[in-house]
Amino acid sequence: MQTQSIPILLTIQVDSIEKYHENDVVIPANVEEAVNFYQPHGWLHGESHIRAADPERTKIIGNFRFDYSKQPVRCYAAYPWWDRHIATSHTEIECDPAVWDRVEALIRANLPPTSSATTATAPEASQ
Repeated sequence: MQTQSIPILLTIQVDSIEKYHENDVVIPANVEEAVNFYQPHGWLHGESHIRAADPERTKIIGNFRFDYSKQPVRCYAAYPWWDRHIATSHTEIECDPAVWDRVEALIRANLPPTSSATTATAPEASQ
């Protein structure tokens, strides 16, 4: 949270829709990196462009557009009727494996490296 100056390494927005008293277009300075995945169709569609409040402190990785008009993604999860038939494109981006593969790659890129060596146990002390 910006008001509490909590450092955020990465924020990922997936078809983020502006809500009353919320503006997620401007990424606060306490965020190190941000990325935006959006789709432009339907009644509900995400912001197409995010920007940094302080470009010296926040890197915008990108604004990535997904279009499901020619290649729809089917959602087989238990989504309500409204989501499956009215907010179709907004729901499709949630079900798109390509989006979640990219999200996973971004998260993994921010994780510390893991050691492939196994932890050795200390030899037992002789009595």
